[in-house]
Amino acid sequence: MLGNISPLAERRTTPVPVIVMAHGFGSDKTMGLAYYAEAFAAAGYGCIVFDYRRWGASDGTPRYVLIVKDQLEDYRTAIKYARLQPEFDPQRLILWGSSFSGAHSITLSSDATVNAVAAMAQCPYTGVSPPLPLDFTYLKMAGFALLDMVKQALGLTPAYIPVISEPKTLGALTTEGTKPGMLAICSKDNEYKNKVSASSLLQVPPYQPRAKAGSIKCPLLIVLPTEDNLCLPEGAVQISKATEKCELVSLPCGHFDLYHGMSHHTESLQAQLDFLKKHVPV
Repeated sequence: MLGNISPLAERRTTPVPVIVMAHGFGSDKTMGLAYYAEAFAAAGYGCIVFDYRRWGASDGTPRYVLIVKDQLEDYRTAIKYARLQPEFDPQRLILWGSSFSGAHSITLSSDATVNAVAAMAQCPYTGVSPPLPLDFTYLKMAGFALLDMVKQALGLTPAYIPVISEPKTLGALTTEGTKPGMLAICSKDNEYKNKVSASSLLQVPPYQPRAKAGSIKCPLLIVLPTEDNLCLPEGAVQISKATEKCELVSLPCGHFDLYHGMSHHTESLQAQLDFLKKHVPV
């Protein structure tokens, strides 16, 4: 698991609050996270941005395999590391996630052992996804997932499918607008590896972060794109109704419109900065 520390935090003499950040499904830390980290660092916060094992710049094999338990463990490892750094205040640790990592931010905010002081999630996966049509593509996907399970059990190279693909084609994320949205946040300096092990998809339906809403321990901000067709908004609304600790900021846009360079990035980032100033002032 490989991460980066924001350089502004390293130059400060007084320990600062630290934000631990990772990316979403099939992504890595080069895909737009630097814009958030730089904005947070400019506001006086430290940031640690990391890749999960088997993804991005981190090691681990087989590559491009998603296991929810492992990703949560990697978050906890990054959190422990952050608390050991002298430039960070170990009592003021903040969780940050977007899309699938937003799910982890919500989940870990309910874990008393993490003891986060606040958490933020934009366009988070909460356990509510678009229904999959029962067609030939669905059957093909199921076949690839079964093949992948068998190959990995035998120690063979996983059976991969694209992370992003056009609607009604084989891929993990195929809702309208997802492929151009994901490609728009890819770093121009790195070639995007558009693949994920097919059985990784089986990790998603059982993962229900909204079920943790009643146990959330710290203030939680959810920035919710109301027209999100990838991570459906209903789950975030349920969380906001289940706990007074959740602050919901709704923006009239789609899933990828919150990222840098998109239509509602400025509003999303400002909501996050306002939340930090309110709950974890520097």
